[in-house]
Amino acid sequence: MLRTLGIETSCDESAVAVVDGDGRVEVSLLSSQIEAHAPYGGVVPELASREHLKALPYLVDQALESALGPVEMVAVTAGPGLIGALLVGVRFAAAFAWGRRLPLVAVDHLEGHLVSSLLNLDGEPARQEPDRVLALVASGGHSSWYLMDHGSRVRLGRTRDDAAGESFDKVAQVLGLGYPGGRVISELAAKGNPDRIKFKRTYLEKSGFDFSFSGIKTGVGRYIELNNDQIEHQAPDIASGFQESVVDVLSYKLLNAAAVKRCNHVALVGGVAANSRLREKVATAARQKHVTVHIPPVNLCGDNAAMIAAAGFHHLIQGRTSALDSDVYSRIKQ
Repeated sequence: MLRTLGIETSCDESAVAVVDGDGRVEVSLLSSQIEAHAPYGGVVPELASREHLKALPYLVDQALESALGPVEMVAVTAGPGLIGALLVGVRFAAAFAWGRRLPLVAVDHLEGHLVSSLLNLDGEPARQEPDRVLALVASGGHSSWYLMDHGSRVRLGRTRDDAAGESFDKVAQVLGLGYPGGRVISELAAKGNPDRIKFKRTYLEKSGFDFSFSGIKTGVGRYIELNNDQIEHQAPDIASGFQESVVDVLSYKLLNAAAVKRCNHVALVGGVAANSRLREKVATAARQKHVTVHIPPVNLCGDNAAMIAAAGFHHLIQGRTSALDSDVYSRIKQ
């Protein structure tokens, strides 16, 4: 039961987890930085790095005390993400691995999200990955498609501008709702009518794999400019109409891409996968097309260390480890 200590510091969440060799999540801890960054309306990279430095020693100690046995390897996010934040996590993980003579595995953050749909938080082993899955990674910093085929991961396309989660943050900002925007937009949208104020759906090529969210965001901003005196009363309908436009695009293109690639399984992962309306719409559309949907528990949709530990374990059993002086990277690897 090879236990993996997972460490995730790619952005503004300090996360530590312990996952056993069967994919059981024994411990999953998270230190949020929302209060630290909220006054600035977004993540401040230098502040994020300092917060990780403070949180990691405490989280690791707590995780080791709560784990059901000793850890035997370390997995850490190496990118993409904020360079300073990543360096804190990678250097901490390397020092921990060196001090305890444990193997170290540097993990791609998006690969972690791809395996997150196989994990659960109820003490059960991870589910086996289907042979062929069309996966959508949608978060504040990334929106990409991946074909997962017998263990391989091939990126098919991505957003040409704003990520899906980024558009939620920006719309929340113009509505004066603060940061982060995903949860507050979702809560406000539940009080509104999505048909009262409709925004354009930007599909680009409907059969293609790329998408764009800057037009939807701009449309919302323009509407608010022209109707500024009514925004206080219309905010729930604006949030609902905006959310529905993003959800329509994501759900349509996910199921369409699955059909094009002949996949009977789809996965919806990343922070945006926590959106209840998106989960509902994808599940409904998948049932109609007789496609199986894999979505992580809400607490494993955002940045978390359990997915990093699980991905790192798969690297190790395939004989892939990382040097203690492994570097970090800010952008998606081509």
